[in-house]
Formats: sequence, C-alpha cells, structure tokens
Amino acid sequence: MKLSAYIVTLNEEKRLPRTLTALKQVADEIIIVDSGSTDKTEEIAKQFGAKFLFHKWENISFQKHFAQEQCSNEWILTLDADEVLSPQLIEEIKTELENPRADVYKIKIKDMAPKAKKPRIGARTYNLERLYNRKFANMPEDLTHDRLVVQPEAKVAQLKGIIHHYSYQDLYQLWFKLNMYTEQLVNTAITQKRSFSLFRLATEFPRQFLVYYFKRGYIFDGKFGFVMSVSYAYFRFLKIAKWFERKYFLNEEK
Repeated sequence: MKLSAYIVTLNEEKRLPRTLTALKQVADEIIIVDSGSTDKTEEIAKQFGAKFLFHKWENISFQKHFAQEQCSNEWILTLDADEVLSPQLIEEIKTELENPRADVYKIKIKDMAPKAKKPRIGARTYNLERLYNRKFANMPEDLTHDRLVVQPEAKVAQLKGIIHHYSYQDLYQLWFKLNMYTEQLVNTAITQKRSFSLFRLATEFPRQFLVYYFKRGYIFDGKFGFVMSVSYAYFRFLKIAKWFERKYFLNEEK
C-alpha cells in the first residue's frame, strides 16, 4: 500500500529537515501546506521531494482538511512539523501497510526536550489516530479541533512505536503559536456559548502552573521545565482573559 503524508507549516526551516528525514523513509508522497512562510521552509520541503502548496490560514483543522484532500493515496499519515517518527515506528508502519490489520491506527506522541534523543520518564503523552485509510476516517474543517473523525465501523489498532514531539523551537515561536491557538479556542468558546467565571480568571494561571510543573513532570526538566510551565500556564490564562476581553472590554456579544 502506498502512503501519503501531510504536514502544515509556517516558518519551520529549523525543525522541518529532521521531520522530513524520518518521514521520507516511509512516505511515498509528502504534501506540505504552508500559510505564508518567509524563511526557507519551501526550499527545504522541495529538497526532500515534497509537494509544496500555499493555503491561506483560517484555523488548524481547516488547513489540515485542505492538506488531506491533496493526498493521492488511500492510506494517509498526518504529522506536524515538530514531530519525528521513531525508527521503530517507521519499520512498524512499513510492516502494517504490507498487510493492514486495521483501518485506522493510533500512535503515541511523546513530548521531547530540545536536545533530547529519547523522551524522559513521565513525559507528556498523547495517543491519537494518525495513520488511516481515508475510507474510514476524515479530518473535518471546523473550529473545534484538529482530530480525525473515525467512522463507527472502522477497525482501530494501536501501534507500539512512538512519535517524538519537539514542540519547542524558541520562546518567540512558542508564544506566537500559543497566542494563535488561544484565538481559535476563544472563537470556539463563543460559538458554543461557553462562559468563564471571575474566579477562574483569577486562579487559572497559578493552578495551571502547578499542574504543568508537578503533575505533568516538568519539574524534572530543570530550568527548561520551569519556563515551559510558566508559558503553558499563561496560555491557559490567556484564553480566558481573551473571553473576558470580548465580553466586557470590547462589548462583543457572546
């Protein structure tokens, strides 16, 4: 079975080479959908033989849906620009595609420190549907998420190999991304008529800092872990602050 893979990008020249080096070992077709990079993202993508397309940004799921529709093969892998397939996962995907035992596969994604070669014990882990037969799953274009919608009759299996998630590039990039995500989240909250209390606004930052630093184990990452905990706590606070801004400061309707 031939495999198409897609990635959405914006100024990813620093991380894209590592991602594509691993992906090239398993994907027959790589689709990269970019929303206006000003660095060498396009040049790097083409060096690896990827098909590079521009598509105006609206939200993450809209962008990924467009990328999915550009894929020509029945089997698809969705990957982010900061994610790297582990060697074990590469071989496992090759084996599965020779004789698929399922229609959709879940893959564990583990957070990685910038220079780490393997995830630390207790690293934050996501387990998501990432490899799929497009007859049984779809990436919808809506404001709520960038997760696959899997059909009820689809057979789902778990892969053992993992994806290494190198989300950190630098603080400028991290805060830019988190600020962009809060725009999407507050838009969704308003659309769904969700509300937040003043108590939540006042306590969200310290509460989330404790969650990230202790419960999610960033305390074991030293100075880097402290900075990340503060950053993610502020991200959680900012979403609620923007909701209050829309409702009370700018007098927008909920």
